[in-house]
Amino acid sequence: MKNTLEILQYEKLKKLIEKHVQTSYGKEKLEKLKPVFDIKKAESSYAIQNKFFSYFIKWGSITLDDIYISNVIEESYISILDEKQLKKIGDFLHQLNQIENQFLECDRELYEEQLNFDMPFHLFGEITKCIDDHGFLKDTASAHLFNIRKEKKAVSQSINRILKNMMHSRLKEIVIDTTIFLKRTRFTLLLKPNFKEFISGRIIDVGKSGGLFVEPDVVYNLNNQLEDLTSKEELERRRILKNLTQMVRDNINRLKYNEQKIAQLDMYLAKFFYSKHLPECEIIFKEKPIFYAKSAKHPILASIKEDTKPVDIDLKSNNSLIITGPNTGGKTVFLKTIGLTILSVFSVIPVNAREVEIGNFDNVFAVIGDEQDIFESLSGFSSKIESFKKSYEQATKNSIILLDEIGSGTSPDEGESVAYAIIKKTQEKCTVCATTHYKRLAYLLQSKGFPLAAFEFDTETLLPTYKLSYDKVGRSYGIDILKSLKIEKEIIELASEYYLKNETIMSQLEKELQKTIELYQKKKNELDKIKRQYRELIEKEKEQKSKLLRELEEEHLKKKEEYEELLKQLQLEISNVMRTKNTSKAHKRINEIKEKSKEIFELKREKEEKNRELNEGCLIEFRGEKGKLIKLKNKKAIIEIEGKLLEVPVHLLKKSNKEERKNEIKVNSPKSSTTFELILIGKRRDEAQFELVRFIDSLVLDNIKHARIVHGFGNGILKDMVRETLKELPHIKSFRPAPPQEGGDGATIVELK
Repeated sequence: MKNTLEILQYEKLKKLIEKHVQTSYGKEKLEKLKPVFDIKKAESSYAIQNKFFSYFIKWGSITLDDIYISNVIEESYISILDEKQLKKIGDFLHQLNQIENQFLECDRELYEEQLNFDMPFHLFGEITKCIDDHGFLKDTASAHLFNIRKEKKAVSQSINRILKNMMHSRLKEIVIDTTIFLKRTRFTLLLKPNFKEFISGRIIDVGKSGGLFVEPDVVYNLNNQLEDLTSKEELERRRILKNLTQMVRDNINRLKYNEQKIAQLDMYLAKFFYSKHLPECEIIFKEKPIFYAKSAKHPILASIKEDTKPVDIDLKSNNSLIITGPNTGGKTVFLKTIGLTILSVFSVIPVNAREVEIGNFDNVFAVIGDEQDIFESLSGFSSKIESFKKSYEQATKNSIILLDEIGSGTSPDEGESVAYAIIKKTQEKCTVCATTHYKRLAYLLQSKGFPLAAFEFDTETLLPTYKLSYDKVGRSYGIDILKSLKIEKEIIELASEYYLKNETIMSQLEKELQKTIELYQKKKNELDKIKRQYRELIEKEKEQKSKLLRELEEEHLKKKEEYEELLKQLQLEISNVMRTKNTSKAHKRINEIKEKSKEIFELKREKEEKNRELNEGCLIEFRGEKGKLIKLKNKKAIIEIEGKLLEVPVHLLKKSNKEERKNEIKVNSPKSSTTFELILIGKRRDEAQFELVRFIDSLVLDNIKHARIVHGFGNGILKDMVRETLKELPHIKSFRPAPPQEGGDGATIVELK
């Protein structure tokens, strides 16, 4: 049975990156790549990766040579490395040195934080000194080797000079080839068999043409000397290679560390090249297991088809989503897109989306496909249920399970029941996204709070649009798909006839349900609008409070400064008295300071005393107008002047001893246990609206059915605001102007549902 990574084609996703890998180290690292479900690690890894991407964009990408030294390192454990192997290590270190220099020049901080190669400069220097660009030991590898090769060259030149002179003089008639041949470490001439008539020498070898490779006696000793020098050269060569091999062994850990760094750099480069074909994506990491993606595409499908349609994935506000729609409409691809995108994030692979918000998932499970498992003797239905069982048992509250057509493969009624139970219980345990063709199941789950989405189908072209719409139940369009596949006409007609007979009642119920859903959505939108207004009023109130506090603070500072100034003056006068002893003048000055202090400190006291004189029902004066105090509330007072109710600051009122005028109109109504009153007179429009909404909310919570809103006559601003707001509130049954004895058009009677 396939695991989730196989089902979601995770290895194919890695193949898209492998195209851009430059080294064997990068390939090995990519092969081992697996998702690590650690949200903190993923976030920090993306931050580092983005730094490298920014570096490549600013300074250009890096071309890496595939210099693989792992096998050479292993060989160094058991034998002496030769010149070619040492050259490979030297080339590897040379590449490290070039990369290091480039980073240090462009972005030292990034290099020191993330790469910081551990360069064995001594080893690099010795290899460079001893091995040339062609992989041969240099003459200058050691002084002894230099002297041996110098002497060897001189002997070789002497032998060549002697043999050439012989070829061009007395041996001219018997020489088969004018080349000097090195046979069995001896320099020889190729002569005819009768050579002994001309010179004495040893036969070293026989040529294919019948000629003899002869070493003349005159060069015998020189050849012996050359052999001795060659043996000494080999001994010195082995000594040098042995020393270099030992240096490699001493630096094995450093070399392996650098191999890992090259592999990591190669992966950053491969992912960078891969991301060039993707949109720029912002990834937001959260603690809770949520998932949201804007304009997401299936990465493998998008690499094959350029016109792949993007979809929005919303598992943010709810931990479940039910997908409906036609076959071949994109439902299964949608599930795989969710799974692959999550796996990409936890593998630090660039995602094919414009925005991603992801939480702390600990695993992804995919129950997709209905292949029979012939080895386990399972049907398609049983195989899928078995796969679900394993996933469900392993899942935690931070997991996500993707279910594709769960319940299919058995009778529709039983399958629908199985699907309902599985989806419902899975949603209680963890995040779930499921596809289904069962419309009744979709509506039932929607009534349980499951969000819905549907892939659309173009009935004119008979082709899927791959467009996903939320809050909608889609049709399967099975008969329309038959038409698109050009099935025999009689089969299509018979299927249509049977479908219509069985679907009539269901269609009616579906229409009624859709109307209910639309009405619910409309009410929800209205409620959201009221909530927005409520929040705006709260914000305005906060601003007003902040402004008032600032003003009070400024006034406090001003009074404090005045007090400090008076204190300084007082101290100065005391000093003058002490110095001049002129007490009469000092008393006069102190009395002046005392009068000033009264203005500062006794003003508040006077106001408090004046306020204590005021009580409900007494006569008052406000800005030259006479009236009656109806109610005291903290530092505010509700007063009645000429039949109008006003709310004013208490310190602006003055008690009046004159009798109340007989023609004043009273707008006071007796309160009952079921009637409540809100007085808005004297408030600003936005402040009054805030108070009104809050008042209605409190009535609803207390199950109060009747209330009176007192807004006064004035210029009609408060009255219009009250009645416009009441129209928008959902809990208002009706409202009307108050009767004359309760305030007439200066008040509004409200009845709640």
